[in-house]
Amino acid sequence: MLRLSLGWLLSLLIAVIVVWSPGQAMACIPGLQWGMDSSTVENRLDVSLGSSRSASDESSAVYRVSQLHIGDLPVNQLDLRFGRKGLDQLVYSLPGDAMTEVLAGLRTRYGAPVSTTMDHGDQSRQQIWIWNTGDDCITAVRPDDQTFLLSYRPSRLRPSLL
Repeated sequence: MLRLSLGWLLSLLIAVIVVWSPGQAMACIPGLQWGMDSSTVENRLDVSLGSSRSASDESSAVYRVSQLHIGDLPVNQLDLRFGRKGLDQLVYSLPGDAMTEVLAGLRTRYGAPVSTTMDHGDQSRQQIWIWNTGDDCITAVRPDDQTFLLSYRPSRLRPSLL
């Protein structure tokens, strides 16, 4: 009986460790994971980030990459932000005409987003859509100009905890 109880207790302990231990979540580009260092990201994307650094700080760096695609959609630029723990945000700048297809794809994959429109003064508006997938927080922003921004970062809150 004691042996059976210890077996159940050990199984329960292993299950709790597996469920609660943080794993590396896949970022939106296949083959990337949150926390990767810049040299690993360079190898995975087959680009050189060394000359594309746009911000400098001891705790973070932002690299800008162009000439990429998401499927068949061209990406105007991709900003990759690295913090103390490695890759911690991706921001795509896409042509405005890609917005409908990207939003439809995200809605199909993750369900309906939280959305809002923000007014900034007389004629400036921003549309914002947000998904929390559990692993990622995805934010899509449509400012007044012709660009469309899509941001991915690790989620700080699992929806199951609410």
